[in-house]
Amino acid sequence: MTLGWVGNFWMFLALICLGRKWNIGWLFSIIGNLFWCLYAIQLQMSDMLVMDGACLAMAAYNWWLWSRKTK
Repeated sequence: MTLGWVGNFWMFLALICLGRKWNIGWLFSIIGNLFWCLYAIQLQMSDMLVMDGACLAMAAYNWWLWSRKTK
Protein backbone atom coordinates (compact mmCIF):
# COMPACT_ATOMS: atom_id res chain seq x y z
CA MET A 1 0.00 0.00 0.00
CA THR A 2 1.40 3.40 -0.89
CA LEU A 3 1.60 6.43 1.36
CA GLY A 4 -1.14 8.09 -0.67
CA TRP A 5 -3.62 5.31 0.02
CA VAL A 6 -2.80 5.34 3.72
CA GLY A 7 -3.28 9.12 3.71
CA ASN A 8 -6.62 8.70 1.92
CA PHE A 9 -7.78 6.20 4.53
CA TRP A 10 -7.09 8.65 7.38
CA MET A 11 -8.65 11.56 5.48
CA PHE A 12 -11.79 9.48 4.86
CA LEU A 13 -12.05 8.72 8.58
CA ALA A 14 -11.52 12.41 9.30
CA LEU A 15 -14.40 13.43 7.04
CA ILE A 16 -16.74 10.95 8.69
CA CYS A 17 -15.80 12.14 12.19
CA LEU A 18 -15.95 15.83 11.33
CA GLY A 19 -19.35 15.33 9.72
CA ARG A 20 -20.51 13.99 13.07
CA LYS A 21 -18.79 16.92 14.82
CA TRP A 22 -16.30 14.68 16.62
CA ASN A 23 -13.10 16.48 17.61
CA ILE A 24 -11.00 13.36 16.87
CA GLY A 25 -11.60 14.01 13.17
CA TRP A 26 -9.01 16.79 13.22
CA LEU A 27 -6.41 14.38 14.58
CA PHE A 28 -7.24 11.92 11.79
CA SER A 29 -6.89 14.76 9.30
CA ILE A 30 -3.46 15.63 10.71
CA ILE A 31 -2.36 12.00 10.38
CA GLY A 32 -3.69 11.81 6.82
CA ASN A 33 -1.95 15.02 5.82
CA LEU A 34 1.32 13.79 7.36
CA PHE A 35 1.16 10.75 5.08
CA TRP A 36 0.40 12.99 2.11
CA CYS A 37 3.40 15.19 2.99
CA LEU A 38 5.63 12.11 3.12
CA TYR A 39 4.22 11.00 -0.23
CA ALA A 40 4.92 14.43 -1.73
CA ILE A 41 8.52 14.23 -0.47
CA GLN A 42 8.85 10.75 -1.94
CA LEU A 43 7.59 12.01 -5.33
CA GLN A 44 9.67 15.21 -5.04
CA MET A 45 6.57 17.36 -5.63
CA SER A 46 7.16 20.62 -3.82
CA ASP A 47 3.79 22.09 -4.83
CA MET A 48 1.95 19.12 -3.31
CA LEU A 49 4.11 19.32 -0.19
CA VAL A 50 3.29 23.02 0.32
CA MET A 51 -0.44 22.41 -0.14
CA ASP A 52 -0.54 19.39 2.16
CA GLY A 53 1.59 21.22 4.72
CA ALA A 54 -0.90 24.08 4.69
CA CYS A 55 -3.81 21.64 5.11
CA LEU A 56 -1.95 19.97 7.97
CA ALA A 57 -1.45 23.34 9.68
CA MET A 58 -5.14 24.22 9.25
CA ALA A 59 -6.21 20.86 10.69
CA ALA A 60 -3.94 21.37 13.71
CA TYR A 61 -5.27 24.90 14.18
CA ASN A 62 -8.91 23.76 13.93
CA TRP A 63 -8.26 20.91 16.35
CA TRP A 64 -6.88 23.45 18.80
CA LEU A 65 -9.91 25.75 18.28
CA TRP A 66 -12.39 22.93 18.76
CA SER A 67 -10.65 21.65 21.88
CA ARG A 68 -10.80 25.13 23.44
CA LYS A 69 -14.52 25.34 22.67
CA THR A 70 -15.37 22.14 24.54
CA LYS A 71 -13.70 23.21 27.80
